Amino acid sequence: MAPRYSAQPPQNHPGQAGHLPEWLNNHQNLTPKQQEDALRREQGFNRLPQDQQQRLVNRLHTLNSRPPEERQRMLQRNEMFERLSPEQKSGVRGASQAFHEMPANRQSDMRRAFQDLRSVPPEQRQSILNSARFQQQFSPQERTVLGNLLSVEPYQPRAAGPP
Repeated sequence: MAPRYSAQPPQNHPGQAGHLPEWLNNHQNLTPKQQEDALRREQGFNRLPQDQQQRLVNRLHTLNSRPPEERQRMLQRNEMFERLSPEQKSGVRGASQAFHEMPANRQSDMRRAFQDLRSVPPEQRQSILNSARFQQQFSPQERTVLGNLLSVEPYQPRAAGPP
């Protein structure tokens, strides 16, 4: 998802695993334009292919445009993705592509299930995906897609309603 900029020791580059939230925190008092300028000055940034540079700038703009809670969830998702093995990362990318290729009605059902499952602790998600109810409602491929997408989705407990 996010590239490493150089073979140098980690130095708080925004694209490196474990460093995006820290980089943003260190640059939070800057305007979005100043953040973009700081990103462009990062060591190795100018050696990235132009399309990769633009993706990182776009990601920064997207993060800055989100409400704080959504921004935090995006950062957590990025952190979780960076901790995956290359094979797991490939599974998440494939799941995302498979989801977008599904018919609209299946996407809607999958989106609803995804939103429900992100409020379930991660260690319990797989047992729900394997439950009889989910086996009836979703194909094995759809359950795999959900599982892969949920592997990088932070746990979001539902807010308790009034008693």
